[in-house]
Amino acid sequence: MLTYEQNRLITDVSVGTALNKYWKKFWIPVLRSAALEVDGAPKKVEILCEKYVAFRGNNGKVGFLYEACPHRGVSLAMGRNENNRLTCIFHGWSFDADGHCTHMPTEKDQSFCSKVKGQGFPVKEAGGIVWVYLGDGEPPKFNDYAFTLLDDQHVRPRASYNEANWLQNVETLLDSAHINLLHSNTTDNKGIPQYGLQLTAGNNTPKYTFEPRPYGLRSYSLRNNPDVELDNLRVTEYVAPGTAFIGTTDEEAGFVIIVVPVNNTRSLQWYIYWDERQPINNNLPDFALMATDESDDNFAASRQGTPMYGQDRQAMKEGKSWSGIPGVIFEDYAVAESIPVVDRTREFLGSGDLAIVRMRRVLMERIKLAAEDKECVFAEESDYRSLRALADMITKDTDIKQHTYAKEDARRIALYPESNEQKTIV
Repeated sequence: MLTYEQNRLITDVSVGTALNKYWKKFWIPVLRSAALEVDGAPKKVEILCEKYVAFRGNNGKVGFLYEACPHRGVSLAMGRNENNRLTCIFHGWSFDADGHCTHMPTEKDQSFCSKVKGQGFPVKEAGGIVWVYLGDGEPPKFNDYAFTLLDDQHVRPRASYNEANWLQNVETLLDSAHINLLHSNTTDNKGIPQYGLQLTAGNNTPKYTFEPRPYGLRSYSLRNNPDVELDNLRVTEYVAPGTAFIGTTDEEAGFVIIVVPVNNTRSLQWYIYWDERQPINNNLPDFALMATDESDDNFAASRQGTPMYGQDRQAMKEGKSWSGIPGVIFEDYAVAESIPVVDRTREFLGSGDLAIVRMRRVLMERIKLAAEDKECVFAEESDYRSLRALADMITKDTDIKQHTYAKEDARRIALYPESNEQKTIV
């Protein structure tokens, strides 16, 4: 149970709040690279309760600017995208991809252009995604996750929106206890080869172990397997503030979900799958596309505004569906959207919620560090590239931390062949 002040601290991302300031310390994924065409129409982007516009010039460079023209506030989303500039259709003020004003047809003295500052933001493209740094000063080291090093044959980022506060969505990702219940249609289906999900089958009470990490938190979830003399281990990597690497077996593709606040009651969600061994579309999990739209720019578009995500009460009565909602992803979305901003002063948390408690603690500590202008990202201490969650079956005498370290070190050796770096960052 949180106080009103604590709940607001970790949910209110309005301009001027400590949470807004904290989020702006990070590289943020804002849209798919493929969504921006060369010389194409600019795209509106709302992030952290503020409105921006993105465009790609004919040199391929992406610009990310405030949406409102600094002259009279007209939307630059209506602007002309030509000659590597975005030009406002109202008075013809032009801006390059870095946000510099380059031309003012209404001014005799063109030196006035140099006085219009702070319109653009640093941009990186990696893993098929446009990443933006919205904070002050120099950006931190880029979070070069393994998938950001792959081409579009081996990584597939899928984006969507849901109408809930960002924290509800992140808490769901850290909550291993709900998987066997909310997602039982999938976990109980032996015909679906979702090994990572099925490693929770038959046990709703995981034993949690936690480990602080520079990037956030490592959560170990251990279950006794009722069918074999082995334990089921799932390791979730929480990268503050909004990223969770979801447990997958070695045979499966890598899988990470990134939640970004659009505003206080809307979230942008990234479902990113990658496999460096084969084309990713050959190894997508079944639930990746289940009940979703074809568009990777917003795969939930047709379901937005649908009450309860089309929950089928008859199927629930007939025992055909636990939730009445098709697909693992939309089951999570429906739960999050059911109360857009949860009042955490009225909750009663149990042992199955320990991961949520730990995550909130990390989050509150780092938001306060950001408010005091202290280090809160720890990017230089974080080995982002080697991060990948884990789902595995282990013998009952296995040291779960050492088992996870060994997996991480094996990835590190493969990902850093030039240095054969093997140290474990703790």
